Amino acid sequence: MASTQFGSVTERTVLKEGQLFVVADRDGDIKALNLEGQGLYYRDRRHLSLFEMAVNGTRLTLLSSAGELNFLSNLQFTNDLLLGPDGRVLAEPRTISINRQRFVSSSVHERVHLLNYNPHPITLIVRFTCGSDFRDMFDVRGFSLDGDAGTDEIEPIQVKTDRIVLGYRSRTGARRRTHVVFDPPPEHIEIVNPRLKRRSRAEAPGLSLDQRDEGTVVPPIAAAQFAIELPPNVPCSIDVNVTPETDEDAGPTPATGVRVLTQETLDAASEAVRASYDEWQSKSTRIETDNELFDQILHRAVLDVRLLVESFDGDLVPAAGIPWFAVPFGRDSLIVSMQTLSLQPHIARGTLRFLARFQGKHVNAQRGEAPGKILHEVRPGVTGSMQDSIFYGSIDSTPLFLVALGEYLSWTGDLALARELLPNAEAALEWMAAYGDPDGSGFLTCNRYPNYGLGDQGWKDSPDSMNHADGSPAEQPVALAEVQAYAFAAHRAMARIYRCFGDSENERAQRAAGERLRAQFLERFRIEDSAGPYWAMGIDARGRPIETVTTNPGHALWAGLLPDSAAAVTARRLVADDLLCGWGIRTLSARAPTYNPMSYHNGSVWPHDNALVALGMKRSGADEPAGRVATQIFEAGLLFPGARFPELWCGFPRDPRHSSAPAQYPVGCSPQGWAAGSAFMLLQALLGLEADALTGVVRLRPTLPEWLSQVSYRGLRVGATEVDFDVFREGHRLRVEMLEAGALKVEVREAVEVD
Repeated sequence: MASTQFGSVTERTVLKEGQLFVVADRDGDIKALNLEGQGLYYRDRRHLSLFEMAVNGTRLTLLSSAGELNFLSNLQFTNDLLLGPDGRVLAEPRTISINRQRFVSSSVHERVHLLNYNPHPITLIVRFTCGSDFRDMFDVRGFSLDGDAGTDEIEPIQVKTDRIVLGYRSRTGARRRTHVVFDPPPEHIEIVNPRLKRRSRAEAPGLSLDQRDEGTVVPPIAAAQFAIELPPNVPCSIDVNVTPETDEDAGPTPATGVRVLTQETLDAASEAVRASYDEWQSKSTRIETDNELFDQILHRAVLDVRLLVESFDGDLVPAAGIPWFAVPFGRDSLIVSMQTLSLQPHIARGTLRFLARFQGKHVNAQRGEAPGKILHEVRPGVTGSMQDSIFYGSIDSTPLFLVALGEYLSWTGDLALARELLPNAEAALEWMAAYGDPDGSGFLTCNRYPNYGLGDQGWKDSPDSMNHADGSPAEQPVALAEVQAYAFAAHRAMARIYRCFGDSENERAQRAAGERLRAQFLERFRIEDSAGPYWAMGIDARGRPIETVTTNPGHALWAGLLPDSAAAVTARRLVADDLLCGWGIRTLSARAPTYNPMSYHNGSVWPHDNALVALGMKRSGADEPAGRVATQIFEAGLLFPGARFPELWCGFPRDPRHSSAPAQYPVGCSPQGWAAGSAFMLLQALLGLEADALTGVVRLRPTLPEWLSQVSYRGLRVGATEVDFDVFREGHRLRVEMLEAGALKVEVREAVEVD
C-alpha cells in the first residue's frame, strides 16, 4: 500500500452517515501514526485508530478513487511486481485488480474484490490489521478533558472464528465495543499486541512536538489473514463489516447480532442511503451556471451540507466539521443555517428549535451556563448524556440565535415558529443584558472558556488571537467587534418580530437599544492605522481599543451596523494588499507583528469569514470589493481536492507569475459546515439576493464577474412560494428573467456591471 508520511498533508477520504464517520488516507487505510485525526468515530469517540489492508506485503498502485456521495467510496488498485519467497516472479505489474468498495450506514461495510488477469493461478495473502485507542475526540484533537481517560480502560482483544472484538470500559462503567466481522472467515487471526502499551517520547521519534500524543499509546492490535487462491479471471471477494456499539444503543447487541451482510442486503442498505441523498437534492434549490468548474463547487457544497446535517428528534442540525467538530455547535450551526437559507430553509428551523431546547436554565460556571444563554457545543461522547455534555463557552451564539431567527423569518414568513420561540428569544435578550454585559458597559464582553483553558469565546478562539498592534496580548475580558455587530443585528431582528406581533412598545425598545449600541461602537471602536480609518478588533479590560487590523469588523458590514460612509471605507480597507492575499481576505493584516500565514487565526483565510464580509460589502453597496473577494475564494476552492472548501487555508500571498496554489492548513476540518455553506452565501452576494416573505418581496442586484455569465435558480423557497429565475449577461448589461414568482413581487435594481 502507498504509505502516508507522518505529519504530511495528504488527500484523505471522509465518509459519514448519521453519527458514524470514517476519516482515512487516500488508500482507504487508517494509519496508526497521523496528525489528521484518521479513524472510525461514533458518538464523538474513536472506535478504530488503526485499519490497514495489505496484499502480499507489497505496495499497491492506486488507479482511481471515487467518493463523491460522501457515504460511498470506490478505490481501484493494481499490483506492483509480486515475487515469491524464492525470488521467483509470481505476477507482473498491473496484472491483478484489487477493488476496495466501502460505504457507511449504521456500520462500515467494505467489500474487497480481487481478479487475476494472469494466465495462471495466483495465491494472494490479504491481511487486515486493526486496533482502537477509543480516545475521545477532544483527546485526539489535543485537548485532554480527563487526564488519561480513554487509555487505562481499554480491554484485551477478543477473537472468534470470524471476528475481532475491540473493547473499552470508561471509569463510570460505560462500555463500548468495535466488532470487525469477516466473510469468509480468515485463515487465522493473529494477536499482534495483546494489551495496551505506552511508549515514551524517546521511543516514538518525531512525536515530541505534537500535543496530541499520536503513537505514544499503542492499543491492542489484531490482524486477520487470508490466503486467497485466485484462478485466472475468476472473481473473488472478502467482506468486512465494522460495527461500533455503546451501552446506549437500542436493540440486539452486536455481540449476537453483528454479521456480514449479503450482497442483496448491502445493495439495499446502499440504495437507502443513496435515496436519502436524492431526496435531499430534490428538496434543495437547484442552482446551475454556465461555468462547469464553479458548478462543481456548488454541487460539492450541497453534498457536504447533507453529510454534516443530523436529525435530532426530527430537527435537522448541521455539525461543525470533520474530524474535530462533528457535533452541533451554536455559532457554527447558526451561521450554516443562515448561509443555506437560499438552499434549504428548514435547516435553520431545525437548528433554532434544537438550540432553544437546550438553552441555558441555571448558572453553572464549570459549563459556562447561564439563564437564556445559547450553547457553544454538544459533546455526547464525553458522558453519553446529551444534557450533561453541553458547553456554553461562547459569547456570540446567543445574539446569533436572534439574528438567525430574524433571517429565517425573512425568508419563510414562519410566524408560528417565531411565536413558539419568542420566550427563548426574550430569554436570550435577558442574558445579553444581565450576563453578557456584566459591567454595564453596553458591550457584550467575554473572558476565556470557563474550563479546560481552550481559548477565547469569540470565533477566533485561539489563545493567541487577541493582540494589540505592538504584539502584546489583550487583557481580558474583551468586547469583540463582531460580537457587538451581532448584538446590533439581534436587536433589529427582535424589533421586527415584535412589530409582527403588534408589540410596539418592545419594538421601539429594541430599535433604541440597537441605535445606542451603534453610537457606542462608532465612538469607541474607531481607530487609525497607516492605511486610514478602521475599527478595532475589540476593547480590552482596560478600555483600550485593540488596534490590530483584522477581519472582525468586517462582520459589522453584514450586520448593518455601519452607516454608509463608514461602510465604504471599511470595505476598501478589507481589500487592501495586507489583508486580501489573492486567495481571499486574511484574518489578520500581514503588517501585524503577530502575523503568521500558517497560524489558525493570525493570518489564515477562512471561507465563512470571507462570505460574511462579502455579503456585508454587497449589502452596503460595495459591489466591486464583494466580487473580488468572492472570485478569490472560488478560485481557491477549485484547487482543493474535490472542489471542496476546507475550514481554512494558509494566508500566503498569491504569486501569479509561478501559478501558485493556496496552501492547505494541515489539521483543519474538511468538510466543514460553514465552509460548505459559504458557497451559497458568496453567490448570494454576487446576485444581491435578499428575500422578505413578510412583505412578499424578492430583491436582486446582480454584478457577475467575468468568469460567470449566467446563473439559474430553480425552486428557491420564499415563504410558501417557489421562485425560478435566470440572471445572464447581455452585452455589457445583466438581465434578470423571472420564470416563476407566484404572488411575490420581484425588485431588480442596478443590474449593470461596474468595471
